[in-house]
Amino acid sequence: MRIDSENIDDEDQVSINKQVPQFPEKKAPTYFKQEMLIIDLINQHKKASGHQKKEYECQLLRRFRNPKSHDCYMVEGQWAIRYTNYLYENSNTLPGILDNKPLDSLKKPVLNYDYYLVNEQTWKFLQDEYKGGPERILNFQIESACSSISESMNRTRSADISMISNVTDFTDRNPEVRLCGLKNELYFCYMHSALQGMFCITEFNDYFINSLRRIKSMIPKSLYDQMRMCRYYQELLEQINSSQNDYIKINSLRNYCIRRFSPKLQHDSEEFLLYLLSSIDDEINNLNKELQVIKIQRQINIVQNLFKGVIENKIICRNCNNTSINNEEFLTLSLALSKSLNLIQCLEDFLKEEKIFDYHCDKCNKKRQAFKRTKIINLPTYLLLHLKRFKFFPKQNKINSTISFPDPLIIQNNQYKITSIVVHQGSLESGHYYSFGKRKHKWYMFNDQSVKLVHKKDVLQQSAYILTYQKQNQQQLLP
Repeated sequence: MRIDSENIDDEDQVSINKQVPQFPEKKAPTYFKQEMLIIDLINQHKKASGHQKKEYECQLLRRFRNPKSHDCYMVEGQWAIRYTNYLYENSNTLPGILDNKPLDSLKKPVLNYDYYLVNEQTWKFLQDEYKGGPERILNFQIESACSSISESMNRTRSADISMISNVTDFTDRNPEVRLCGLKNELYFCYMHSALQGMFCITEFNDYFINSLRRIKSMIPKSLYDQMRMCRYYQELLEQINSSQNDYIKINSLRNYCIRRFSPKLQHDSEEFLLYLLSSIDDEINNLNKELQVIKIQRQINIVQNLFKGVIENKIICRNCNNTSINNEEFLTLSLALSKSLNLIQCLEDFLKEEKIFDYHCDKCNKKRQAFKRTKIINLPTYLLLHLKRFKFFPKQNKINSTISFPDPLIIQNNQYKITSIVVHQGSLESGHYYSFGKRKHKWYMFNDQSVKLVHKKDVLQQSAYILTYQKQNQQQLLP
């Protein structure tokens, strides 16, 4: 395969940012009703807790943005600010009951100060989640964006059955993924940038290139057919490694994901990455439950082994010192940016002790002030860090400031080396994702179809959105 810019002289080096084409404003896509997707996210949000619950809430607010709906539901200003701090900053203090009563005493409330406006879908969610009210609507009519959601709650999903070719050769294959671009016809850069980062993780790809073929021969076909995301990712790797072209078009995996990520809309790369890994994790866990019933040996969970870490949340009542401890698994750590200049500060802010003013102490049986201490008690092999650059409540905006990130990263006496980053260029309304990844000790920029050899120093100057770090073992640390 021909790689552009294979030999780059330092003195002639053009800024990587200038190599990325300037994308024109994209025409707003036709609104696509995604009732089943939102229902699925609401169900996941109800089951989740801690940081994962926040992430689902952020995804829901993003999905509720409807270009055809009107923002006419009023949300009291101080509550909106507390909610924003809870959702997008490193705050664990809940905003409390949604109280719009202070608006009744204002003769001329000021927009974006005394109150903020949201659409009906957002309001219904906030009222259901945080109770309170009362409902306050500006004087014009809107169509309900939520009615179709409630009507669709009991719909079942159609089965999407796809077959892959039988493999009988169980000799281990090279787990390296060939350098290859990914063709983009519409708004698939969010998917391409996340996938190119995964292609840099040899252990992850080895599971699909080698281990999954052996698993197929050991389990009933009906169980293997249920592992759709695993099968489609394996098929994608085989498609890339068997192709002789500079780029390929993703087939089965893209078609499968369209159920959740409409091709008519732009999407978030971190949301897709979580969907990819969570789906694979769920499929392997479900497989192991079935294998336990029919008394076949459980299979390793590659997502659990490589990407899952554990956070310990400890809350201490200031009045009686009663301590509550909750452990929470994570796939990514989402870090606030507003007060940070570098990644180390983002992590320190995430882990710093925090005061909670509305904590219900079980021992005191009333609300008390408390301290919350967060600690990572199990670091994963691959640490996925997500920088919260996008805000969707109460107003939409993007934080474009460059947050410097180190290589190596030292965290709790563990050394991590950067393996890939995802970058977002543009605004909330119109943007483009591309990524940088390390393959065979060299750095490349992956921009849809284009693959370019680059210098590591240019990678470290990027305004990263997602960063992937690999933990170094003792052998890797030797000079």
